[in-house]
Amino acid sequence: MKFNSMLESMIDPRLSDTVTSGDLTDFHRNVLDSGWVEEDHGAWVLRTLRGSYYGAKGQFSDVTGYEASVNGRAIPDLDLDSAGSRRAETLFRRGYSFAHSALFSLSRIQESPSAVAYITIGPTLYDETVIIGNVTFCAIREGVRPYIDDISDVSLSGVLLLDSNDCSKSLPSA
Repeated sequence: MKFNSMLESMIDPRLSDTVTSGDLTDFHRNVLDSGWVEEDHGAWVLRTLRGSYYGAKGQFSDVTGYEASVNGRAIPDLDLDSAGSRRAETLFRRGYSFAHSALFSLSRIQESPSAVAYITIGPTLYDETVIIGNVTFCAIREGVRPYIDDISDVSLSGVLLLDSNDCSKSLPSA
């Protein structure tokens, strides 16, 4: 698990030690229930997210960019107050629980690749008082650049990088 300085300034990354399966949203549970699928060109995507993605595969220079686009979604937040430190913490808990659970489920599939999750939390560009979050996933491939080369270079949002090795056990129950 790695994180950039902006994430550390927003929340204590040790918060991940307290995340449970109870932090999953219903949306994320449904995505996890549908599982992962490997596409013909080698991309690993979450089946539910692929079903609602309408971009063209051909617009990407590599499979990593395609995976990040198909697998990337906002962390559900419509039930949260629009401001406050609790919002950032709740987004982190939701994003982390989803990322951890998805990477754990991928590792249970025979011959699946190791993968990484990028959890981003930060202000919107239109209003810095509104904090939003996003999670995406990419397989790790030898000789292929990662989706984000160095998360410490990201300055507009906090980033947590979680990889398959960080998710060898399922999250504790709520």
